[in-house]
Amino acid sequence: MNVHSVTASDRDAGAWFRPSGAVTGVGSLPHTDPARAIAFVARWAPEVPFWPQLRRRSAGEAMLPQTFGAALAHLVPVRGEHAYSLRAGRADRFAAALESDGGRLDPGNAAGFQPFVDALAAGAFPGVRAAKGQAMGPVTLACSVLVDGVPLIEHAALRELLADHVVRVARWQAGMLRPHAPAVIMVLDEAYLGGALRAHPGSAGVIADLLRSVVLRVRGPRVLVGIHCCDEIPFAVLDAVSPDLYSFDAWNGAGAMAGDPAARRFLAAGGLVAWGWIPTRDDLTGVDVAGLAARWDAAAARLAAQEDSLNAARILASALVTASCGLAGSSEATCERSFELAAGVGRRFAEQAGSA
Repeated sequence: MNVHSVTASDRDAGAWFRPSGAVTGVGSLPHTDPARAIAFVARWAPEVPFWPQLRRRSAGEAMLPQTFGAALAHLVPVRGEHAYSLRAGRADRFAAALESDGGRLDPGNAAGFQPFVDALAAGAFPGVRAAKGQAMGPVTLACSVLVDGVPLIEHAALRELLADHVVRVARWQAGMLRPHAPAVIMVLDEAYLGGALRAHPGSAGVIADLLRSVVLRVRGPRVLVGIHCCDEIPFAVLDAVSPDLYSFDAWNGAGAMAGDPAARRFLAAGGLVAWGWIPTRDDLTGVDVAGLAARWDAAAARLAAQEDSLNAARILASALVTASCGLAGSSEATCERSFELAAGVGRRFAEQAGSA
């Protein structure tokens, strides 16, 4: 199956969408019941709701099995749900499975998706401004599979097929969500992007081109495309890939972002940022709204001081607030506290920007 490009827009195509400190989730929640998970999302992320991935419900809800779909039958796990190896003699069958897959999520591996679409259609999110979807990104997928002992990302033909597959998965989600929300934000989870760039420094251009090719083909009318990475990356990759949104671990990385010229250029050019201020851990003792807001204020001030076109109000306008990563490993009580903190930080963002 061939995937044809959608005409690419400039990064500032998303300038019409201003999240202004709205809360959303990275994707996974610790719940096992889809209805309870969606009610949780409606309570804590009413403006930018996301479909919940329920890893504790099923091993198939992990992002690699969820994204590979039927092609997973040609892989064998080598590190649990985090890495696979292509079965001997299965390269052609694996490629055929990828090419024939239309990108539809299997309800058995994504129990929260269709109920979320149904809830959107039924008006469960009356204040929705954008619905968020998520899928594993092509770089992370290509780094998670070994072919004859070599990472798939080193096999040009297979990595291009994998990128085409991600495009179909993301477009299918966007097509399901778009009728029920003013906008869609499709986020590609690139957990291994930083590691890939460190492990293959000579292939940085290939890696960036692979990811950019997916971003450009998924982006469309009322569909913005983001990248989530909770690892350290050189922010110059934002220039090379040109996503609409960058989602990152602000708890550990806000200082590095604020001091990087490429990150400032991304914001100044209209890029959106999901600040992952709430650390993903099961003990949030000592983490409070005032402290997080002070850290955000320091990062915003540093960004604004080094870029004339940025100020606190503009940085807020481009900001979403999230946990630093998915919350499948947290308790439900900690998950609730994480979103409570995120909501408080979002409100404080607005207060600080209003007084700037």
